[in-house]
Amino acid sequence: MDIKYPDYNDSIVNLACSVIKHYGAENHHETLALFDNYLKKSYKNVVVMLLDGLGVDALENHLDKGSFLRRHFVSEISTVFPPTTTAATTSIESGLTPKEHGWLGWSLYFSEIDKIVNAFINKVKDSDEEAADYHVARKIIPYKNIYNIINETGNATAYNVSPFGTNKVLSHIEMFGEVERLCNLSGDKYIYAYFPQPDAAMHEYGCYSSEVTSWVKELDEGIEKMCQMLKDTIVIVTADHGHINLSYKFVSDYPQLLKMLVRPISIESRATCFYVKEEYRWQFKEEFYKAFGNDFLLFSKAEVLEENLFGDGQSHRKFEEFIGDFLAVAIADQGIAYSPKSKQFLSNHAGMTKQEMMIPFIVIES
Repeated sequence: MDIKYPDYNDSIVNLACSVIKHYGAENHHETLALFDNYLKKSYKNVVVMLLDGLGVDALENHLDKGSFLRRHFVSEISTVFPPTTTAATTSIESGLTPKEHGWLGWSLYFSEIDKIVNAFINKVKDSDEEAADYHVARKIIPYKNIYNIINETGNATAYNVSPFGTNKVLSHIEMFGEVERLCNLSGDKYIYAYFPQPDAAMHEYGCYSSEVTSWVKELDEGIEKMCQMLKDTIVIVTADHGHINLSYKFVSDYPQLLKMLVRPISIESRATCFYVKEEYRWQFKEEFYKAFGNDFLLFSKAEVLEENLFGDGQSHRKFEEFIGDFLAVAIADQGIAYSPKSKQFLSNHAGMTKQEMMIPFIVIES
């Protein structure tokens, strides 16, 4: 496997900072030079469309070279670490690194309520129980989004077209239609459009399945039709992460390891955080490698901070608590689950392989 570290000088964070700078607001990181060159043309509409899970690997495996998206492929760029929706979409919607915004992965330990919470959906990990009678992550790790940042400049109007956004859509057909409608309104606009495929199909059927191929082809054709209807518009198509087929190992199968833990694991199955009892910290690494072998890199908290895995910038006040004492990062085709009862997907992401880390920068100008 190709181990691939995130590149925070050529990433989805820099892409967001290009947008923020373009509309005259203050950006906290370098911009993406490649994107800045296109933005010099001052289009009326800047559209960034993020297709969940459509990394470069998926693009090349499911579409032939003559397809619309591959014809308009300009470059590959890096996503953030971990390459997962929670971290990456929050970065593209804030212009901040995961270290700064704190939304590190699917499940995070909140000491305020002493629970591991699935941040987006506000459920206690591995259950259907509501984490609290308020949205825990939104309350404890809020951030200023790119829509407010742009709208406050008065230079453009910003929209979020997605199943969860300001402009809610339930299907890809609706998404294409809504982007087209917004582009036809007067005035300068930034439009972010997000769709949860092909990621959902990859989780269920595996990342190279025929179900995924039909989704990718349908999205490719839909984007082509939409772009034919647009004028004075630049459309960027990208992703939050790629995917890898995998199998799982369970912490519960290793009693020696289990007794060292303060609580169950969190963040992601391929970027896994361990909270370890103080008396065991000196021997945890050895026990971990005995159990999980060389399919993972294991970083202590100090090493995570030193490597800047989650990006640079000012650490979120919750960051060090969220990363625990050790972080296991997948570099092969394995994931870590707490027990066989934990959620397991046929294909997943959040590790440090090229398939997961590299995303497309696709440009269509109309």
